[in-house]
Amino acid sequence: MSAKSKIIDFMRKELSGFNSGAHTFDHTMRVYTLSMQISEGLPVSIRVLQAAALLHDVGRPRESETGISHSILSGEMSKSLLHELAYTESEIEQILDAIRTHRFSEGIEPNSIEGKILSDADKLDAMGAIGVFRAIAQGVTKGREMSGFLQHADEKLLKLKDLIYTDPGKHLATKRHELLQKFVDELREEIGEDELQRDSF
Repeated sequence: MSAKSKIIDFMRKELSGFNSGAHTFDHTMRVYTLSMQISEGLPVSIRVLQAAALLHDVGRPRESETGISHSILSGEMSKSLLHELAYTESEIEQILDAIRTHRFSEGIEPNSIEGKILSDADKLDAMGAIGVFRAIAQGVTKGREMSGFLQHADEKLLKLKDLIYTDPGKHLATKRHELLQKFVDELREEIGEDELQRDSF
């Protein structure tokens, strides 16, 4: 079994039964695919990027239990597996750093091209049609009304386009941002301001 397959098996096991609307197994696989797409033509270590993308959310289920950021937990939980798969100490350090810095909401800037790509891929999956679906799914788990979705879109989702690091990521973000903006505008128009005000109480 390849290193990639073993990492996927590990990640699938850790995320099994975790139904936090937006951060499921399929999200991780989309981030992996986006990372590979963005990396084409860039001077990256594919071995480092693959592992970082597949492991970046593995600590999510334990975040609420421990109060520790999943970007820290995911790295700590991955160390023994990466050693087992014969990653070098340097590679492991790079993987953990990319994972630690992918979460833009913590205000930490990526230190490497691999970290920037992972951060971009994670943001891109929060945009476009998939981003709308994920935000609604996450909102349902948290009991948010439509006004809560719109607030989340204004405060986070619609700002993501301007936080992309790589040129390929910026290219992909353009269309996704436009779709997201159209959905938000249409939702606001259909709901109407009166309904939004009632929903906020």
